Amino acid sequence: MDKRQKERLEIRSLPKGYYHLSTDGWRDGLLFHGDDQYKFGMSSMALASLLFPVKIYVFELMPNHLHAVMSATGEQCLMVFYFLKRRINARLIKDGNGPLPKDYWFKLTPIEDVKSLEDHVIYVARNAYEKDICVPGGYRWGSDYLLFNELGDAIRGKRVKELPDTHIKELIGSDIKMPDDWEIHSELGVLPRNFVQIEKVRGLFIKAKKYMTRLVKDYESFVHVATELGEAVDWSTEEVDDMVNTTMRSLYPRKWLRELTPNEKGLLAVTLNKRYGLTETVIAPAIKLSEHLVKQFLNAKDYRYK
Repeated sequence: MDKRQKERLEIRSLPKGYYHLSTDGWRDGLLFHGDDQYKFGMSSMALASLLFPVKIYVFELMPNHLHAVMSATGEQCLMVFYFLKRRINARLIKDGNGPLPKDYWFKLTPIEDVKSLEDHVIYVARNAYEKDICVPGGYRWGSDYLLFNELGDAIRGKRVKELPDTHIKELIGSDIKMPDDWEIHSELGVLPRNFVQIEKVRGLFIKAKKYMTRLVKDYESFVHVATELGEAVDWSTEEVDDMVNTTMRSLYPRKWLRELTPNEKGLLAVTLNKRYGLTETVIAPAIKLSEHLVKQFLNAKDYRYK
């Protein structure tokens, strides 16, 4: 039995619960090359919610990978992945793009409690923002724009029963019948409001300010999920400065950065590394030390993360 077969068996054994499905980041190609393929991806997520007994809470279609948080069994998550992979691959080939790698795969992360569910929802919603594509809530190809966004609530389309069957089939690439009251937007395709459990997600955060603050300021939770998924984080200079200031206030509430001794900066560097996963290359200019010295601090046994 090879590694992939073992992974499939492990996934199939997982009980019903909440999971974060994240596909491989395709380094040599794109899942979606333009709006038509993204719209096809949106219809694929919609059809998955109809074909399989799963509930989708948030999802984002990124250029070379996708994320979805859902409730299901491991077996059902596996079926959703294979369905999406077949659909996306067929569309790529049809449009003359390179096919997906034969070993294209995904990671399925169990979500154990409400706090973890919040963290994973934030991680998915933050994806397009973290990749510097748009501001929070501004991404079209997913469900993030529906959360605490009055303009998102205002985006409506034509109901399925108002559209010709031939038009719907051409759009979704399938004969599968969608509910009559589902809405399809001419520019966005099948709207996520039809099948995403958005009220459940809103109920996790209750208030818009709590959601937005966590989205742009809760770096530690984002790092934790990224580590679980094995994904790298590319912080902006402003985010790193915010991390430094926050950590400074906790370690040295009565001091400015320029007042710290080299040893105090050493503890600051270690804390930034352990808390946020920052490397010496990122830390050094932020705390005004040489990269070589920061590396020494990170490797030293004299400092302990508090």
